[in-house]
Amino acid sequence: MTSTTNNNRTREPTDRLEKIILKYIQNCTQHVRQKAENRILLVKAEMEEYKALEVFEQLATPLQWSTHLIFKSKMKLYGTKSKNYLAATKRVEYDLPPKFISNIDYTFKIDEFIFSKDEAQALYNQMRHITKEYRIQAMSLYVQSTNREREIFTDEIKHIIEEFKHYNELREKRLNLEVEQSIYFLEVQRVEGEIKEQEEEIIAPTLTRSLGEDFSLQL
Repeated sequence: MTSTTNNNRTREPTDRLEKIILKYIQNCTQHVRQKAENRILLVKAEMEEYKALEVFEQLATPLQWSTHLIFKSKMKLYGTKSKNYLAATKRVEYDLPPKFISNIDYTFKIDEFIFSKDEAQALYNQMRHITKEYRIQAMSLYVQSTNREREIFTDEIKHIIEEFKHYNELREKRLNLEVEQSIYFLEVQRVEGEIKEQEEEIIAPTLTRSLGEDFSLQL
């Protein structure tokens, strides 16, 4: 009984330690799991996009295919701009500015033998404050510029889509007019038929006079 109790007492700290280690591993490898899940979603999205492209390639007109090629380069560049903007916002969130900003340091040495300890510390604090403010403002401007780049490309893509949509609307209008025109001959035949019927009604029927048997022609 005593041996069992001692084993339980020994096991309890071990279990707690295992749970702590497991929780630590899960927390530290969470980004790995998320990356793997995102990779699976990306592969599925690529497969769906490729299948849709195959269908589009079979049905697209030359103009639609040319528009697709224009879109392809635009969307690739748009993806790059979106990545830059997302990376910039995450850098702000994680306080990890890019090197061209983080490498800026306005700290310089002062003669600490001349200044008192408190005064020297106050100067160093001001230097760090200036550096921090610069990094914040520079990072804010960096995020603003990347976001503006993304917005410009978004508007440009929307404009192309609207122009293509307008073209499709005009093309559909033309096709509808061609359809109506293709059956115009039926309207002509209908009108001609109505006119013919009216003419037949207007013309009086030929009167046939019956001659009696007693009527004879005298020469």
